[in-house]
Amino acid sequence: MNSKFVRLNLALFFTLVFVFSVKADEVDKLVRAMMQERQIPGAAVAVVKNGKIVKKQGYGLANVELDVPATADTVFEIGSVTKQMTGAAIMLLVEDGKISLDEKISKYLPGTPDAWKNVSVRNLLTHTSGIKSYTAIGVGFELSKHLKRDEFIKALAAYPLDFETGSRYSYSNSGYNLLGFIIEAASEKSYWDFMRERIFQKLGMTQTFDRDPKYIVKRRATGYELENNSLIGRDYDLTDVFSAGAIVSTVGDLAKWDAAWRNDTLLKKESKALVWTPFVLNDGKPYPYGFGWSVTDFREHKLIGHSGSTAGFSAQILRFTDDDLSVVVLVNLGTGAHAGTIARGIAKVYIPSISIKEIKGRSGSNSELSQKFADGLRGRMEEKFSTDLFTDDLIKSLSTKRAKAESQRIASFGEVKGFMLVGEETLNGVKIYRSRVETAKRLFLWRFAVNGEGKITEMTLEDEE
Repeated sequence: MNSKFVRLNLALFFTLVFVFSVKADEVDKLVRAMMQERQIPGAAVAVVKNGKIVKKQGYGLANVELDVPATADTVFEIGSVTKQMTGAAIMLLVEDGKISLDEKISKYLPGTPDAWKNVSVRNLLTHTSGIKSYTAIGVGFELSKHLKRDEFIKALAAYPLDFETGSRYSYSNSGYNLLGFIIEAASEKSYWDFMRERIFQKLGMTQTFDRDPKYIVKRRATGYELENNSLIGRDYDLTDVFSAGAIVSTVGDLAKWDAAWRNDTLLKKESKALVWTPFVLNDGKPYPYGFGWSVTDFREHKLIGHSGSTAGFSAQILRFTDDDLSVVVLVNLGTGAHAGTIARGIAKVYIPSISIKEIKGRSGSNSELSQKFADGLRGRMEEKFSTDLFTDDLIKSLSTKRAKAESQRIASFGEVKGFMLVGEETLNGVKIYRSRVETAKRLFLWRFAVNGEGKITEMTLEDEE
């Protein structure tokens, strides 16, 4: 072998090792800073670049009371990241010829009400069924009740559809619980047995289980919340989230899950393409959600992923497919759903072009609209909610204890000194605006919406750095 060629390859190898080592150090610094600022007890992170794990580490504490460190092997609740796995299980049964995506769910679930007659399996997968989410109902679906299939259907059937099936997207945990029951009907196995045999064992996900507290799970993290700026234990009056969000796992196992989507280990190429295809609504417009995956462009980089949130826990998996980068973050703090913020921060270490700093202002921006949003943001930071600017519903949502705590945190970074409208789009018939906001200590990306009367109906913090 040519010695010059060998030397060049060795030099390239060590250069890459150095680069990834520097980036790994940047990740450590970023994660620890975010955890300290947001009072996050413990976290675990995995970063996969070009198919290789370049970072896998735990931070802080898995259990504060017992002073147990969080490691890469700590088991966290992953919440709605579960939906990816439930969606994959459905596709396995589609490949087996036991489920048809466009079959009405009444074929698999006896006793469904007439109002659901047009709901297909595909509608459940894409949150377009119109079936009310039990998390919006609030009571009657506790883990202690552990409703069986017929009981669950009967409880939901008491509520009318929120909208005509297929006409719009509305996130529904009910749909994914129903998918779990469909998996059981089609496979003639319990949901958990099917998941274990066809997914977890096949992929070597040995630390992925049912979150039910009755099970002894080694290295399981304890969940926490923030109340009055102090850490408290989570409420254990849990909702039975079943196949919509009841899986616990580790960042190592989720890296194995990520690897399965890079090849044909789990599903055929055709199945994966369907999973990642945005649903087309009845009016012919696509919505950026597939089968348990959000399918979007993030600042001109293709991104598929999902967040998860349960009492005491937050999770995020991001896959920047064009950049061959995946980021998994699990934390044991439910307040604030901070896993997504951390995951985006880590992604920026490897893809600097997605930084808020790189977002350019829009030419011909509406100065009057920008002023309205800037005034609204200042009003929020000062907790002065003008009825001329805000709708009553928005004022109500910004007046909760949690919302006020978040407003105080945002205000702590200083007054608004730079405000720039950077984008707009129409989503579900609503005009959405995004603004880059600069304060003395932080850069934010805010999302706003206004109604026909010109009042602000939404003010959501999408990103910060």
